[in-house]
Amino acid sequence: MFYIFEMANNHQKSVDHAKKIIDDFCRLKEKHVIDCGIKMQFRNLQTFIHKDFYNSDLHYVKRFKDTELSKEEFSEIIDYIHSKKIVSVATPFDNDSIKTFQDLNVQVLKIASCSNDDWPLLEQVAKLNNKIIISTGGATIKHLKKVYALFKSHNRDFSFLHCVAEYPTVPDKAFLGRISKLKEEFPDIEIGYSSHESPLEKSVIPYAVAMGASIIEKHIGKETDSIKLNKYSCTANDFDKILEEVSFLNSSTKGDFEPSEALSKLKRGIYTNKDIKIGDVVSEEDFYFSMPVQESFDDASSIKLISGKKSLVEILKDKPVKKSYFGDDNKEKAMQILEKDFQNLLESSSVTISDKDDIEFSCHYGFKRFREYGALIISKINRSYCKKIIALLPKQFHPEHHHLQKEECFELLYGDCTLILNSKQIKLKKGEPILINKSVNHSFRSENGCVLEEVSTTHIVGDSIYRDPLISSLRVEDRKIKIR
Repeated sequence: MFYIFEMANNHQKSVDHAKKIIDDFCRLKEKHVIDCGIKMQFRNLQTFIHKDFYNSDLHYVKRFKDTELSKEEFSEIIDYIHSKKIVSVATPFDNDSIKTFQDLNVQVLKIASCSNDDWPLLEQVAKLNNKIIISTGGATIKHLKKVYALFKSHNRDFSFLHCVAEYPTVPDKAFLGRISKLKEEFPDIEIGYSSHESPLEKSVIPYAVAMGASIIEKHIGKETDSIKLNKYSCTANDFDKILEEVSFLNSSTKGDFEPSEALSKLKRGIYTNKDIKIGDVVSEEDFYFSMPVQESFDDASSIKLISGKKSLVEILKDKPVKKSYFGDDNKEKAMQILEKDFQNLLESSSVTISDKDDIEFSCHYGFKRFREYGALIISKINRSYCKKIIALLPKQFHPEHHHLQKEECFELLYGDCTLILNSKQIKLKKGEPILINKSVNHSFRSENGCVLEEVSTTHIVGDSIYRDPLISSLRVEDRKIKIR
């Protein structure tokens, strides 16, 4: 998370008061151990305001002039921010202020919602090699795609913030669903939330964080006997309560899911209902299921992995069993040979696997035809993105299929591989990844063996649709064999 504390004009034209605000939020930063920045606003009022209106009573003109700081005063504040190990952030509202931003060595540039279609400003900002954060208040997705294209064309590090330009924003106008929409439309950039909520209302910021916002912006200030805050700015004490809620949220979502030991105690163990001899082929009818599951033995969930196999040991009636009691000698020997063949192939390609990887033989027509049709698949990670290593032995073929949701790309790491996309044959080359869009039929084969890297969107079970219906008719346990 990165928090932007927007000081705006709440420094009240006072460097000393600005420093007091920074001190308050520095203490908050240290208490909660957060990454944060203090943000200011830059305007060259002589050119930002038309000369005919410079001395007018327009509300914004008067406010800007009443809180105007000199470049030297801003410099002092920025140096103070940096001395507190806080990131400096500034919003330039005009092109002249971009030079001020550069001269004062501000670290992060923020584009205000009112400027997200100010092309003269955006085009100059796109030339800067700074982190750039853009509020999206009032902008359509169609417009944001143009802004996205501009900054992508300059290879910039930029983010979008969902924002509602209503001051203060009441909770039922926060429209937090927009965060999900922005993440869907722009999956390769950070999405955040710029809040204008009243500190008197229950904060929606923790909910924005729960929806995936990784940048939070909030107007801040410090009240004194003579200085009162507007209805959408908060004090350090106000934001402290928000961070407590975010901390509670994080504590309830962090870590990896682990099966409950309490549930395992409620499972039924597998027991024999007759004596079983070595070499007997067992079926489900040869077992019954009762509590408890004895230590080191298997529960009822393993019965499909046992049924139909030969017993490798003698088992008396009413005794618990485990998967290792059953197997196919010929299959086990074939598995050992295959594992060695793949291990040699992976070593030749300098690809490393570990005991944390999820590894399987993908047997499209069952294990007996694996050397003809199949692949070794090593799943490295599977989140909103997915990485796998795929290995094929000589003459092995991965049958034609497509994905309903997954988009993937293949890159050759070792050997030879021919990819067939919609009946067009493509010989993969090292260093040249090939993108495969969802719903596109594809298959691949290797003459002498190969190792591929697959990078994709999330792998979803059941998302692979094979052209030959026979493949899908086989049981999953016959097509997917987990190995170590």
